Amino acid sequence: MRVERRGKIEPLTPRWILFLREAMGGVDLDAIQSSEVLRADFACLSGLIALEIKSLEEDGTERMDNLTDELRQRPDWPEFLGSAPVQAMTRHMDDPEAVNAKFVNRIGRAIVNHLKKANKQLGAHQDNFPRKNLVRLMLLINEDHELYEPALIAHIVQRALKRTKDGRPLYPNIDTVIFTSERHATVKNGQVVFPLIAVEGSGLETDIWKRTIVDHLFERWAHWTHTPTYKGNPKDVDFTTLDHVPEKMARQDLWRLQYRRRPYMAHISDEDLRDRFDEAMATSMLTMHKHAPVKPSIAVRDQAIILFTHVMMEMSERGITAPKFAIESKRLVAAAGRLNMPPPVVTWFESMDRR
Repeated sequence: MRVERRGKIEPLTPRWILFLREAMGGVDLDAIQSSEVLRADFACLSGLIALEIKSLEEDGTERMDNLTDELRQRPDWPEFLGSAPVQAMTRHMDDPEAVNAKFVNRIGRAIVNHLKKANKQLGAHQDNFPRKNLVRLMLLINEDHELYEPALIAHIVQRALKRTKDGRPLYPNIDTVIFTSERHATVKNGQVVFPLIAVEGSGLETDIWKRTIVDHLFERWAHWTHTPTYKGNPKDVDFTTLDHVPEKMARQDLWRLQYRRRPYMAHISDEDLRDRFDEAMATSMLTMHKHAPVKPSIAVRDQAIILFTHVMMEMSERGITAPKFAIESKRLVAAAGRLNMPPPVVTWFESMDRR
């Protein structure tokens, strides 16, 4: 399933702040307390809810790149043409589960740091505004980054909230973490819908009534945004990353977009995909090699570049490493035959092994 979007990307955090003020009776505690006081961000529903907002503003690329640079030093690191999904890379390694865990932990660092801060702030709020009934929420907002997939973030948060030390939860002051993102979506009844995930902390094991407050917040959000809500387990919902289409893009990005829209090689076998790879390489070698017997036209050259881009995307999707499609002269000869190239080209490819 693919979902595209266009236009300007508006930040999500300001919209939630406006919602809290307009629909939840939110009071901005920054405005009534000193900046030196440890506190939550908002008190809602006449103080029944204490809410701390944490926004995922960094895309996590630097953390992932640092880990990838470390893993590249390993002898079992796979070689791909272009980029490839993490799962495609790790399944070629000797210990894929351990490597996948490293990626999850690296992504989780930012989440855990937010949890630690929110736990302290919500705890301080409870000390400063003591009351019998209090629902302590952390709102985790993804500011449009692909990396923070809903099921993955729910897993990281749930695992963290279950952690204990000396038999006591590490984050006792967080009743529920609410995660939301508009970079990920699914389609229900023909309508694009976004994730709004509640991950419960230890406090809800005894105070079940707090779930109704979270449900009430969700209902008000749906009413305020004029969108329907659908309940389900995030593990069972196929959320996809929205494909943002900018107004202007480079040619290579346009070619990639065209293949995502119509992945015409998705149904062919690996052998047929390798044939397409060979055909693109045969034309490219004639274009780039100084002593090639013929030079393809600009139109043929460009078509080969487009085909090669699409082949690389399909290889990435399937997790096919570069060595599996290593160039062989006999395959280039076969590609030349399929492309009806003249005899001098066939002879030139045949002599490659002797050069």
